[in-house]
Amino acid sequence: MRLQGLVAGLLIVLAGCGRAPPSLSPPSLLSPPGPEERVVSAKPVQLLWALAGPPAAKPVRRITYLLPGALSTSAIFGPLRQPVSPDHLVMEYRFPGMQGQPLVPAMRIHQVAATIAAHAARYPDARIDMLAFSTGGAIALEAAGRLGPGRPARLVILSGATPFPGAYDSALRGSVALLRAAISSGPTSMRAVWTEYYKTLLYGYGWRNNPEIRRKAEQRAEADRNQLTLPVRGRGRAQTRDLLGWRLSEAALASGADILFLHGGVDPVFPLARARRLADRLGAGLCLVPGGGHLLMTTHPGILRRAGDYLEGRWQAGECATGPLPGRAGAPGN
Repeated sequence: MRLQGLVAGLLIVLAGCGRAPPSLSPPSLLSPPGPEERVVSAKPVQLLWALAGPPAAKPVRRITYLLPGALSTSAIFGPLRQPVSPDHLVMEYRFPGMQGQPLVPAMRIHQVAATIAAHAARYPDARIDMLAFSTGGAIALEAAGRLGPGRPARLVILSGATPFPGAYDSALRGSVALLRAAISSGPTSMRAVWTEYYKTLLYGYGWRNNPEIRRKAEQRAEADRNQLTLPVRGRGRAQTRDLLGWRLSEAALASGADILFLHGGVDPVFPLARARRLADRLGAGLCLVPGGGHLLMTTHPGILRRAGDYLEGRWQAGECATGPLPGRAGAPGN
């Protein structure tokens, strides 16, 4: 029974819980609570936070929005959190339950996207960049669609989420991996199960089959064990459930944004085939990382250099071979 409870709790992170209420479209950095949340959260919640930028009186010529995935923060983007010029403003989105944020209101993709667009509208002459990971990719695509005509953005999306039924498929596959992780670690604790599942996130479902990959996965999992953010106390549900029903909007399809997907060939959360179809729908570039799982920034830290080069215009998607199979593409960084 304890084993079943652990797996059931972990599955909430992948599958969400119930149907999310309609998204809101706030005209500022603050998100007013929805009707069902006002009794718990009486004050608006700030969604976007400035990491670095020019003083208030100075012009802003460039804005980068950092959009992490569930159970993570913008720290995953490492040096790309730093501005590259005095007129460069760097903003980050903070998920519910992270970095002091309340769990209520829960993350709503279109709500965060509208907040980003409203913030960008304050700086009509600024260039817009977005760097996103996993669930943050859905936010980036929808935000780009809300910027308005003639305001294209440049996006880099690592291990990006895919539209419906992508999250449902992820939950089904994840249920098997989580059950196996729970059995392997023994019915002990949430951290033990999540640490075991972390190995799959790092290197995909086949990490046990290759002795060298297995060694790397076990070493990394042990090293990171106590730093892993667990999906407990409603955190996973608040951060992921809206992704279940996400469908790419017409505005996102017509955004005209310059988009690059960086995706692992063995991503266990959002498989390559679905990422490829999403890139094709958007007319975006896709650069494949052979052997890469979901956590590319951890297993292939050089990917961040490529992402930065793309945002700076020093590297183009055409320089990386694309294709549906890992063996037919070049790795953009190790």
